[in-house]
Amino acid sequence: MSLSQRIAAGLTVGAAALAIPFAASPASAAEWEKAAGFPGHAECLVEGALYMDDDYHDYTEFHCEQGSSGMWIMWVR
Repeated sequence: MSLSQRIAAGLTVGAAALAIPFAASPASAAEWEKAAGFPGHAECLVEGALYMDDDYHDYTEFHCEQGSSGMWIMWVR
């Protein structure tokens, strides 16, 4: 194998080694992010639906979860 073939093979293996972890890990947009907090569950659900309808972000889903302080936390992704 010539030197240029070895270099090309090395670059190919190196590129594949970098690509595998990026392809295997979830995208950061798929991780849940805290968006807001509300005193009631119904308010969280209404505000979440309104939040999904606006055009200021790329989030496509939300859910509401009661926090330790009793507030309802809206999570988005």
